[in-house]
Amino acid sequence: PDIQDDLDPDSLAEAAQTTAAYLSGLPQKSLAVADRSVGPQLLLEGARALARIRREAKTPEELAARLKEEFDLFRVRSSTGGPGAFFSAYYQPVLKASPGKSSAFPYPLYRKPPDLIEADLGAFKEKWKGESIIGRMDPSGRFVPYFDRGDIDVRKALEGRGLEIAWLADQFDRLDLHIQGSGLLEFPDGTLRLARFAATNALSYRSVGLALAGSGAVKREDLNRERLVGYLREHPEGESWLLSQNPRYTFFELVEVPPGGEPFGKTGRPLVAGRSIAVDPAFSPLGAAAFIRLPLVQTDASGALLGKTRSSRLVFCQDTGGAIQGPGRVDLYVGHGAQAKSLATRVWDAGELYLLIKKLPPRQR
Repeated sequence: PDIQDDLDPDSLAEAAQTTAAYLSGLPQKSLAVADRSVGPQLLLEGARALARIRREAKTPEELAARLKEEFDLFRVRSSTGGPGAFFSAYYQPVLKASPGKSSAFPYPLYRKPPDLIEADLGAFKEKWKGESIIGRMDPSGRFVPYFDRGDIDVRKALEGRGLEIAWLADQFDRLDLHIQGSGLLEFPDGTLRLARFAATNALSYRSVGLALAGSGAVKREDLNRERLVGYLREHPEGESWLLSQNPRYTFFELVEVPPGGEPFGKTGRPLVAGRSIAVDPAFSPLGAAAFIRLPLVQTDASGALLGKTRSSRLVFCQDTGGAIQGPGRVDLYVGHGAQAKSLATRVWDAGELYLLIKKLPPRQR
């Protein structure tokens, strides 16, 4: 592809540094990329080389030539076998919160419940090694799926168990926080804490917007975040039912805000806005460098839409997501604040994804 990078080299160097820290701690095991097996050391060398080349290249032409000289590029196809990838974007919400329940803050965030059990299926059969399932023990002693969103938010399955860690003012904001996976909470005394992902009930994600379109209340082609929120404000009596159409539920823990205010990805390191992507690690290994190309909106600092143009950039695979399943499915992290929120809610497009794997050195033995 015509490789260009529309962001500054410093942000790429930051993402490369956090990626290198993650890869340095991995055991020396093979990771699958297309028809090759690569070790963490090769990915580590690739991260450092990518940052160096981006910093030293004086022109887009030099950048492309040096990358093609030092890296092999693997185009990731979609789950349907097509040549493209499909992109969404996510951000870190900043929400007003309260340490206790009140009429202004009636919606709880929960910590991971002690009865949520993750069972290692590999302990039962060798062919299931590496797979797990999440559930709970019901009163009869059977292992069953964990409570869904309707059970928890409508039928109050967790109420009165002391699991609340904070309270929010808006039910849709709570769902948004669950989908994004983490968020900054601003308490009345000015304290800022990070609500960090702790666990999920592992049930399948279902889009509330698509559920609304499926009901016939809104045409699918007219569906966007503003239209969805507007509908919920106009029909508050149906809000709880509609939100519960997404059965997946997220649990959190409150921690200090990391330097820079960005959340940690699946690598255990802070994400870098515009440089970190969530992928399905069964197809794109965490720590791999990548090149993406997609239509991307531009907004001003307040979140006002300026336009939409083709974007090309170098990124790192640093996160995963419940809805990010299959080859070619990519979620781009875009930061926090009004600008990030506006951008993230407008990305739902086909594009291209290439993994950049550093070329192997000549054989010595």
